[in-house]
Amino acid sequence: MNNQSIRKSLQFLIFLTWTLGVVTSAKENFPFPAELEHDVEFWLRVYTEVDTKSGFIHDARNLAAVYETIKLGNNSYKNRRHIRAAKAKYAKILRKLGRGKRTGLTAEEQRVLALWGEGVSNRRLKRAAADLRFQLGQSDRFLEGLVRSGEWLPHIRKTLAERGLPPELEALPHVESSFNPEAYSSVGAAGIWQFTRSTGRRFLRIDYVVDERMDPYKASVAAAQLLEHNYNVTGSWPLALTAYNHGVAGMRRAARKLGSKDIATLVRKYKGRTFGFASRNFYVAFLAALKVSRDPARYFPPFQSAQPVDYEVVKVPDYISMNAFAEAFRLRPSTLKHHNRSLMAPIWSGDKRIPKGFNIRIPRDKLPQATGELIAAIPASERFKEQTPDLFHKVARGDTISQIATRYGYSIRQIMALNGLNNSHYIRAGQVLRLPAAGTDVARATPRPAATKVAAAKAVVTEETPPVRVETAALSVEEDVGTNEPDVEADLEQATQAGLEVAVELQASDGASPISLADPSDYAISEDNTIEIQASETLGHYAEWLGLRASQLRRINGLRYGQPVVIGQRLKLDFSRVNPKAFLQHRIAYQKSLQEAFFSSYQISSTSTHVVLPGESLWELSQRNYKVPVWLLRQYNPDLDINNVRPGTVIVIPELVKT
Repeated sequence: MNNQSIRKSLQFLIFLTWTLGVVTSAKENFPFPAELEHDVEFWLRVYTEVDTKSGFIHDARNLAAVYETIKLGNNSYKNRRHIRAAKAKYAKILRKLGRGKRTGLTAEEQRVLALWGEGVSNRRLKRAAADLRFQLGQSDRFLEGLVRSGEWLPHIRKTLAERGLPPELEALPHVESSFNPEAYSSVGAAGIWQFTRSTGRRFLRIDYVVDERMDPYKASVAAAQLLEHNYNVTGSWPLALTAYNHGVAGMRRAARKLGSKDIATLVRKYKGRTFGFASRNFYVAFLAALKVSRDPARYFPPFQSAQPVDYEVVKVPDYISMNAFAEAFRLRPSTLKHHNRSLMAPIWSGDKRIPKGFNIRIPRDKLPQATGELIAAIPASERFKEQTPDLFHKVARGDTISQIATRYGYSIRQIMALNGLNNSHYIRAGQVLRLPAAGTDVARATPRPAATKVAAAKAVVTEETPPVRVETAALSVEEDVGTNEPDVEADLEQATQAGLEVAVELQASDGASPISLADPSDYAISEDNTIEIQASETLGHYAEWLGLRASQLRRINGLRYGQPVVIGQRLKLDFSRVNPKAFLQHRIAYQKSLQEAFFSSYQISSTSTHVVLPGESLWELSQRNYKVPVWLLRQYNPDLDINNVRPGTVIVIPELVKT
């Protein structure tokens, strides 16, 4: 055998070893339960057979029961009417079958019955009449995503490999956004990884000048961090992936309730209030997307993906207007905008300058000469030490009064009074708010932090801290049925941007929702009206939210005057004046305000581990060693008894960077 043959044999052996490794990794990390085979097949059909001008009428729980493929037109009213008529048709058939009718059936009735197989009960068929659902096709979007993905996949693969994460995770943006970098969902999730603001701000800069969710490169690093966190908390990749949609608190709660981490068991049996169609189907949709992305030519022949762009990264030395920068580099602003999506509208309109220190990506083949020479050519008159000051603020989607007040360093009351606002809960996107004073320097990577205190270095909180009043966010979700208008029949479970995803930041009706999808803390109210005490909460907070005196809570919990409540323990509440839903809204709003204020000044860059030494406490590690608030340390170690940390215990420490 000659050298060339030996080399080819070795290359084939390496390729075979890698392939077997990938297959083994996929089977071990992302199991394919036989019970979910029909579900995966359903999403394969959605992603490869029907486009966004058509869709399936199907059963919401038995995805093997696909009754009809519907073609849609350009008229949204007619589309909705068509879908409603189809649902009514099959509901009538299913109710008839549910009454036990088995003889004298029409061909159509026999076809519907056959979809359920032998032995289906009348009760199940009656339920099916209420479980009819329409799913929009995605084949055209998926193909577009496959083409687009080639530009960023090398970076995503490198990012996953550097963190030791499974390579299969690269398929997740197909489910989330079809790799559309400009994707923006009806609930405010943005970019190819569909980060919401409150989750994204833990890892990314998100403000009205820069939104790194729209940068596929930076957002991919953040997504890897979040997925790693989800896995560390849940201990299972199917649960970690589902937590990307449903939140780690929701998945921990589901696993505890059923006593199982088996994804098929959770999908089939868990009945959480917000564990709807999107959450139930997130993992199986991922498996389908993974299968298609591994062999795209099989489903979309011929196939050719986009190629990565070779960039030169230029660090902006001062605050510079986009026009001055583009002129110096002899580029059109539109060219720069295409490759720097995280820069927001005020930059491109000239209302704001490019932030000092911002890294601009420029395709190397667009550079007329060395970047150093081009930067040096920008005149001193176009360089500034500060950002352009604000006079007004235009409300963006997702903004709240408290966020705007925090950003500019004013109080909610000041902004409300100046703008004649009677209700701090209501502002609308596009509304222009006058600020209390002009000339404010907002040239910082994130808004100014509110005056919040890091938890004290002991496992207690007092009852004297006054509660903070904050607003809650309204949640509205719509379904797109392939037209320019929303489907008025849509509900939370049917929300879709790329066919499936729905990101929920605050759903007080659930009774236990996290502040963000990365927050595994248990805010639920148990059936016995008890809650788990969380960091930064006091007896004074609970009394305020319940409309009671703190002494009444001390009495029903057998607490002496001055005796502090202990984080992690349970406290019994009295809902005689305030219902549980209202209490939960106050609690979540408070925690959300606390966490948003913190993440306006800090981001999580990575994690490390610490082995507890004799004499060390979690409070000392929080305050003295790592300067991490207790509530954040608890989120990264949710199963840790913080009041009894033993030597040798391994603790995950989030590493923070100041922004």
